[in-house]
Amino acid sequence: MQYAVANFAYGTGPYLRTTELALAINRERAVRGLPELGVIVPWVYGEKQRRIMREAFADAPLENVLLDKRLGGMLGTIFYGEHTYEQALRLWVERHDALSGEVRRHLSGEIAVEDVRGNTRTVRGSDIVIEISRAGRLAYGVAPVYAVAFGYVSEIMDKVRTIPQEAIALDRELARRAAVLARGVEQSYVFRGRAHPGTFSYQEDEGRHPDGDTAIPPTIDVTAPHDEDIPEGIYVTVTGIPGLERLYREAKALGLRLYANDPDAVPGSEWLSPRAVANPRIRLHFARSGWGSVWLSQLTMTPLVAPSYDPHDDPEIYFNNICVEKLGLGVLYRGQPLADILAHAERLRPRVAALNAALAARFGTLDGNSYAARRITDLMTA
Repeated sequence: MQYAVANFAYGTGPYLRTTELALAINRERAVRGLPELGVIVPWVYGEKQRRIMREAFADAPLENVLLDKRLGGMLGTIFYGEHTYEQALRLWVERHDALSGEVRRHLSGEIAVEDVRGNTRTVRGSDIVIEISRAGRLAYGVAPVYAVAFGYVSEIMDKVRTIPQEAIALDRELARRAAVLARGVEQSYVFRGRAHPGTFSYQEDEGRHPDGDTAIPPTIDVTAPHDEDIPEGIYVTVTGIPGLERLYREAKALGLRLYANDPDAVPGSEWLSPRAVANPRIRLHFARSGWGSVWLSQLTMTPLVAPSYDPHDDPEIYFNNICVEKLGLGVLYRGQPLADILAHAERLRPRVAALNAALAARFGTLDGNSYAARRITDLMTA
């Protein structure tokens, strides 16, 4: 068997999105009578990652989706999470060359992996034929790189230096070095799919990567209908928003239930899969404005409420928030009463519907993974 290997940034969305794209490529290969690829996924977040993947891909064939613990450990050393964003960025800049070499050696030999159900096996790195990247931080250097992006790390870091320090509290020289490093990683891509909407879609001319890119729809699986009979409520996939506890109380006063994928982090909430955001009885989706969350709200027509930007957070979120607000994709939380947020969110629904209709007319689909998979498979078989 030949393999695809995933390369992604920190967080839950990136490993889910790269796995989705790999599975879409396999579906496209099956249509063309080509053999399935195994999918090697860095195992960064332990059993929580395995559980989330089992839930997210419950209906997909997973016997050849393989978790690589050693690769995940390498990526985890430079990921935002255990460190502040600036600390993580500095570690990436300082360790990139050495760590990329370590990854390349690992992926060139015998690789111990587990599937999502815990079965172990060994695969040969020489059988890796494609790398799938989503804002990947390292240059694996073992196979052609096919990337999908909401925006490029290099352009985000370049833009940081045009923003006042009090708005984005990131060392500007570090941002410059990160931009140079990211451009080096991005130059290795043989395919660049830029999803719409994305980080800089609010600009009249959002630009193109200097080496060219291909416009694609949102790269998140179009959520299946969720018609479970649940009490009306709001879904929360983010915590730490100042004043959110007050909104929890207001939600209860309005007779709305609280749902979350991590009830321990959201007081008074009930567990539901993120798929429930598609349920028409979910009135709002509270989430940080990563593109997985934004697209989930957009494609399910469930209004998004995102926190205001913390100057010490990932600068991508600063620009994402601008895009969310300017395109009418959601509401930024600035302490408004919940009743006002609900009213504002309802007024945004026609704008989101119009955006989705325009995307469907432009691309013929809202399924960016299948759209990108066709073009990647064309390139792989040319």
